[in-house]
Amino acid sequence: MTIDNINNNNYSFLNPVTDTAEKKDQGELATEDFLALMTAELQNQDPLKPLENGDFLEQIASFSTVSGIGDLNTSFSDVAQSLQSDQALQASALVGREVSVPSALAEVTTGSGIDAKINVDTPVSDLTVQIYNQQGVPIRTISMGPASGTVDFSWDGTDETGQAVPSGLYQYNATGTVGQQRTAFATETIARVDSVVVGSGSQGLTVNLAGIGAVPFSNIKEIK
Repeated sequence: MTIDNINNNNYSFLNPVTDTAEKKDQGELATEDFLALMTAELQNQDPLKPLENGDFLEQIASFSTVSGIGDLNTSFSDVAQSLQSDQALQASALVGREVSVPSALAEVTTGSGIDAKINVDTPVSDLTVQIYNQQGVPIRTISMGPASGTVDFSWDGTDETGQAVPSGLYQYNATGTVGQQRTAFATETIARVDSVVVGSGSQGLTVNLAGIGAVPFSNIKEIK
């Protein structure tokens, strides 16, 4: 019996030929590519107008600069990722704790009220805090008298009649008379951290606060 086409081995897949040549990015100019280009440039230059040594040095310096910038960008990227991971680890320890952030909103639950800070940048004699429900209706006015600097403020969660208000989100503002005008002051709400979100790219870290929602990690003023 004759066997034809002996070279056409149907079982060649059992002993595949492996290309061991290392693949590289076709868009990347490696050192050997740069040297090959310079060699070709030397071979094909005009004998009557040969390149000066300074021209070669300038090309080598340019290539080294571009290569160095690429390496530096890679290093900065690695450092940024490391810093973000460290920051995320530290931020995770905030879950369940209370922080102070710039806000005029606060969540009220049964038996609780609002803890906040008021930044009275101009001393006043009649600092007043007005509290509003979710419909924007004022439910309580608290007079705090003379004040200046950073003032701690607490509300027990009751209305003008002393009744506990329903659980929900409430808003407040602080004002005082400066000169002849009623002036509003910046407030900071103290809220519980429910979770931490690690963002991508330039987004950074975000903390989710009870009743307030997502707030950039950098907005935290104080950790309780």
